[in-house]
Amino acid sequence: MAAPHRLAFGFIAAVLLLWAGLFGWTLQRAALPPEASGRVIAVYPFGWNETTVTAAAMRTEARLVRQTWLTNAVELASDDAGFADRLRDSGAIAVYRAQPFNLFTLAGCTGLPPLLPSLRRFG
Repeated sequence: MAAPHRLAFGFIAAVLLLWAGLFGWTLQRAALPPEASGRVIAVYPFGWNETTVTAAAMRTEARLVRQTWLTNAVELASDDAGFADRLRDSGAIAVYRAQPFNLFTLAGCTGLPPLLPSLRRFG
């Protein structure tokens, strides 16, 4: 492999590693605390189908808001304290706040507050 190709490959690998690290850190920071309630997205283990996910989520006495395009994720709502913890007890591997679409979620849902709150939200 020629030196320029190794340099390009190394650069691409470094960018991907940096991106993966930042993405993982963002997901970890966006996860809700156990006492959280409200409208959330619950992510269940990969390989679970919609029926299994919905059944597990309904055991928490949540209100089903909608299915998502991911078969292992569902949007739910409950005003009871400890809702996020109950979802994790039912098998959810992560629970995030359901965010309306805005300019900063265009590249991916972070669950973090917008950097510029003065921008209007879409949708």
